[in-house]
Amino acid sequence: MKFKSTTIFLLCAAIACGVGVYWWTTSQDRPEEMTEQQELVKKLFQFNEDQVATLIVETPKLALVFERSQQSFPHTWRMKKPQDQPADEAAIAFLLNLLATTKSPRTLSVETSRQKEFGFDQSPGRIKVILENNQTHHLTLGGQDPTESYLYAQVDPRTDSSQTLQVVLVPTAFLNAINRPLAEWQVNPEPTPPSAPATPSVDPGPSIPLPPPQVPQ
Repeated sequence: MKFKSTTIFLLCAAIACGVGVYWWTTSQDRPEEMTEQQELVKKLFQFNEDQVATLIVETPKLALVFERSQQSFPHTWRMKKPQDQPADEAAIAFLLNLLATTKSPRTLSVETSRQKEFGFDQSPGRIKVILENNQTHHLTLGGQDPTESYLYAQVDPRTDSSQTLQVVLVPTAFLNAINRPLAEWQVNPEPTPPSAPATPSVDPGPSIPLPPPQVPQ
């Protein structure tokens, strides 16, 4: 009986050890999977910069429309409104990079009646992108949070009569990206080289008659 008890004890210990190893192994994999999922959820949008075909920016002062050019050289983007001309590549790239890579550290669910509290009644800017597959995405900016390090924003805000809205925090860099004068959205024209100054003409002054030649005697 004692031998049987010892065998049963060792068998149970082995089973418990195996279960423990399996639990420890699976628990080591889960944090990575959860971290990847959490990072995916925190990202504002799930598109890449090169997928954007049209970019629309609206601020209290300007309404701008940009379209990706069919020819990547010499200009990838072209302004369509308020003027039709090549767009500044650096300004477009900065804003697209923010849209495609920004991750929000926090999401709030608040009542729709509190929009004014978060600054959406006087939005500093709205951004709309149209992808190559015709999908559209919107970002509506609001006021700054108490730390003044972030802006309140709505990602693809719902248009139905929902009683709640999802508010995320985005960096204040979005304000720098959209609050530009019109000239900074445009390609600066190549400066024309100064023309060579004309050689000033010299006034010879009044002509003096020469004396007649003298004939030798």
